[in-house]
Amino acid sequence: MEKRKFRKVMAANRGEIAIRIFRACTELGISTVAIYSEEDKLSLHRYKADEAYLVGKGKAPIDAYLGIDEIISIAKRADVDAIHPGYGFLSENAEFAEACERAGIAFIGPRAEMQRALGDKVSARKVAIAAEVPVVPGTEEPIEHEEEALIFAKQHGYPIIIKAAAGGGGRGMRVARNKKELLEGLVAARSEAKAAFGNPAVFLERYLENPKHIEVQVLGDHHGNLVHFYERDCSIQRRHQKVVEFAPSLSLTQKLRDEICNAALKIAGQVGYVNAGTVEFLLDQEGSWYFIEMNPRIQVEHTVTEMITGRNLVQAQILIAEGKKLSDPPINVPNQSAIAMRGYAIQCRITTEDPANNFAPDFGTITTYRSSAGFGVRLDAGNAFTGSVITPHYDSLLVKVTSWGLTFDEAAHIMNRSLQEFRVRGVKTNIPFLENVVTHPVFLAGTCDTSFIEKHPELLAISEKKDRATKVLNFLGDVIVNGSPGVAKPLKSAEMIEARVPEVDYTVPRPAGSRDLFMKLGAEGLSKWILEQKKLLITDTTMRDAHQSLLATRVRTYDLLKIAEPTSYLGAGLFSLECWGGATFDVSMRFLKEDPWQRLHKLSEAIPNILFQMLLRGSNAVGYTNYPDNVVQRFVEEAAASGVDIFRVFDSLNWTRGMTVAMEAVRKTGKICEAAICYTGDITDPKRDKYPLEYYVAMAKELEQMGAHILAIKDMAGLLKPMAAHKLVKALKENIGIPVHLHTHDTSSNGNATLLMACQAGVDIVDAALSSISGLTAQPNLNALLAALKGTEWDPALDDEGLQHLANYWETVRDYYTPFESGLKSGTAEVYHHEIPGGQYSNYKPQVAGLGLLDRWEECKEMYFKVNRLFGDIVKVTPSSKVVGDMAMFLVKNNLDVDDVFTKGDELSFPESVVGMFKGMLGQPYQGWPAELQKIILKGEEPITCRPGELLEPADFEEKRLEAETKVGHAVNDKDLMSYLLYPHVYPEFDKHRQEYSDTSVIPTPIFFYGLEPGQETSIDIEPGKTLIIKLNAVGKVHPDGTRHIFFELNGQQRQVVVRDQSVQTDEAEREKADKGNAKHIGAPMPGKVLKLNVKAGDVVKAGDVLMVTEAMKMETNIKAKEDGAVAEVKFKEGDKVEKEDLVIVMA
Repeated sequence: MEKRKFRKVMAANRGEIAIRIFRACTELGISTVAIYSEEDKLSLHRYKADEAYLVGKGKAPIDAYLGIDEIISIAKRADVDAIHPGYGFLSENAEFAEACERAGIAFIGPRAEMQRALGDKVSARKVAIAAEVPVVPGTEEPIEHEEEALIFAKQHGYPIIIKAAAGGGGRGMRVARNKKELLEGLVAARSEAKAAFGNPAVFLERYLENPKHIEVQVLGDHHGNLVHFYERDCSIQRRHQKVVEFAPSLSLTQKLRDEICNAALKIAGQVGYVNAGTVEFLLDQEGSWYFIEMNPRIQVEHTVTEMITGRNLVQAQILIAEGKKLSDPPINVPNQSAIAMRGYAIQCRITTEDPANNFAPDFGTITTYRSSAGFGVRLDAGNAFTGSVITPHYDSLLVKVTSWGLTFDEAAHIMNRSLQEFRVRGVKTNIPFLENVVTHPVFLAGTCDTSFIEKHPELLAISEKKDRATKVLNFLGDVIVNGSPGVAKPLKSAEMIEARVPEVDYTVPRPAGSRDLFMKLGAEGLSKWILEQKKLLITDTTMRDAHQSLLATRVRTYDLLKIAEPTSYLGAGLFSLECWGGATFDVSMRFLKEDPWQRLHKLSEAIPNILFQMLLRGSNAVGYTNYPDNVVQRFVEEAAASGVDIFRVFDSLNWTRGMTVAMEAVRKTGKICEAAICYTGDITDPKRDKYPLEYYVAMAKELEQMGAHILAIKDMAGLLKPMAAHKLVKALKENIGIPVHLHTHDTSSNGNATLLMACQAGVDIVDAALSSISGLTAQPNLNALLAALKGTEWDPALDDEGLQHLANYWETVRDYYTPFESGLKSGTAEVYHHEIPGGQYSNYKPQVAGLGLLDRWEECKEMYFKVNRLFGDIVKVTPSSKVVGDMAMFLVKNNLDVDDVFTKGDELSFPESVVGMFKGMLGQPYQGWPAELQKIILKGEEPITCRPGELLEPADFEEKRLEAETKVGHAVNDKDLMSYLLYPHVYPEFDKHRQEYSDTSVIPTPIFFYGLEPGQETSIDIEPGKTLIIKLNAVGKVHPDGTRHIFFELNGQQRQVVVRDQSVQTDEAEREKADKGNAKHIGAPMPGKVLKLNVKAGDVVKAGDVLMVTEAMKMETNIKAKEDGAVAEVKFKEGDKVEKEDLVIVMA
């Protein structure tokens, strides 16, 4: 052959291999030409060439690269000397090679006759047999009819592998283990082969179980010279596609290596092979080996061979096509011994596939791309860059990573490091799976076979990449566009100042506090110690009831944690911090999207020296209904283990039987049981005689007998007037032998007077809140109380200055929550009339507003008073207070008065909470329910008189755990299980938020509620030592589908997210997703196109029947029936595009 020098070479391919060819050409001083389809107009390979031309306009994406005449025409117009076909597409098409030859263009690859002899797997088997190389039993010719396949199966038995006669890469392959799979596999393999290679021919082979896949790289010139470059181990495969390859193989003896490499040369020599090719073998468990096919082209995994031999195979291909001998200086392979191996190389194919979803291809825009580098790392990228759009039209390969080391272990460690360095956001990748592979002991031993992935399901135990930055950006984008729930008038976060955290010298040991004392004395000992104290002990409610009462429970963990450690120093003398329970558990999940358990855990870490106190609603735990006894018991156990020291237990109707289970559970944990009497009425008013002093004294004695360590007076509405406080506390101290702890609200502005009178009467502990979060519906002013007691015998002796610093912090923070203020401008004696609890007041008003009744707010408050009297003047505290509020709003909304309940009761549908309470589901009120009213409300239902928990079956925790896990799609720990048991509808929604947006509790509060303004920057510490610097650049205009692009800078890098604008009406219907917990829903396992629909509504199917076939990236997927049944509805038709988890079929 005459030698020539190429001036210009075209790569008749795309992506990674096209770029590889261009690089080799550039190194040889050759100009390059690319072709690209319409779908590839923004692909990287187009820009890597000197020239690039559109091909296949108007054609399907694959067909664009298969048009021989058009490609030749472009090559001639571009004055191309040679065409390199790469791999796939036309690389093994003999007609293409001949077309190049006719056009006077060199084809960089084997001649057409060689391709026909070897590229077709059926022909290649014949060549191998002629060369006396062993082959796997198989059909002599492609299968034309089903009968031929069934005859082969009868002769050789199952399993059988169906293979596409043309092409490679695992396309058009199916393993059949029975007749049904064989016939289905023939259809699927032919269709896939036609789509991938333009040739539907398939043949059959006996399927070898669990062999090793070994291939040998060969290279021949036009002068009869032929050499091999040793073997590659390609055994790690999935769906017959190679995933990880390495060289040399660790499992071959030198004898086996010589045998297989020589066999490869014999097969290539049989046809006088020219250029690069790969001869593939299977090595069974007995050490026997068989030829399976030869690929007459360069292979994806050629990089590992290049790394261990130091030879540039693509350059060699080009030089051979120019007519050079292997021995010529540019190639420099005078003989086989000139090729030496050094070290080990591993190649991983990073693809846009989701290993957690059966490796379904993922599509979308790459929002972040950072690759690896360093010693021993080689990257061959296809379309990997920030902004790249990954489509379903082509192979999912993103980038090939090849590592090299002197030892296999070293190469594996470098590969693992390299994979860890990658950051790909916007689409899912198989990187976590690859990390599992290259660190697996079987892989490191080099003993893996083709069943490696199937045998080791732990490889698919993927720790999902957190991708917190992207999720946080999505959340912020949503807040910027759609605002925050419950915030009618958003503030501007840019105008808010950062709260100043008091300076504390943390090198000084943290002062000992009440918890240290409790750990030493125990519950009984601490109770006695309290009684011995003359000074007044104080509980700070700032972290729970104060903000629950003032700010609708909206204070976030972020603000609590910032002040937590300073509180442990400056508030070390406090008796306790009330920081958990009550409404905070529900609101944390429902509105703040925070984990209440995480809040408790983090606070207890930051404040280990002060007693933590929670509010426990007896049999209602921290919910609004009754729960099985074992749920309450388990909740108490978890709370105690998580950091709660004092449980303030109460019953919303003062029914002591409703407190029994909770009190016993608390005592069992060894923690402090503080049992509460809920105060209502007025013991100083003879006209309010339902709850006289004797009532409270009797209840206090009963609670002491039930095992209370401390007695609480829970004055939830602030109805305990100063003189009444003195009278009540004095009576209690005279009649019981345990400490008395007073809790009140300052709604009337008499709060501190009440505390001072109680102090004079001998109260042991009182609740108060830091000045900036005190007053109104919250607790009395703690700082003012300290000043009043200064120098007296009751002086709490706290750090006044330090507590003022804490109050200053909260003064700034309170501004962040302005939209949640109750609107109460000052204290009001009206509370003595309507008796709305402080903790309910700030929540009741938003509820009223939500029903469109804000203009009737005064009427709603008056109706609250009337309903209370209608119900018989009951104790009102969550959840009973909520029921009173529900009934009041119901009556006002329907323009009814309390008298109408009696005259129109038969036709009214009362709120469910009202029916439940009168049925006895919240317990029994003192002196019972009004009999006539109870009959009207229950409409013939029989009320219960026992404790509701006695009627409830114990919860099966593991059954409920499974139920929760089915709903949220992941494992549920013990604390999450409790959240689900208490709030079965709220917890899944909270968890969904976490999965979609990550842990948003780390976002600064002004940003969380109000978002960012264009040009505004913020920093978010997602964990210690990891900070996101986020700047909002712009908010895009609304698109026809109702979405907007939001443009950010993240750590200095441009990022954008797409957010649906909820205020925009669009014609585009949202796709319905399959419910994972619904067995009748069948979802699309991966995005793609509906290729074939086998059923229609009404068809009867059996489990395993193929209902629909989808196709994406040339890979077909059968969607099968999960169970026997009938098809109720088919949601898509052939040709429709489906997205991952779209509901495609509904079973009857």
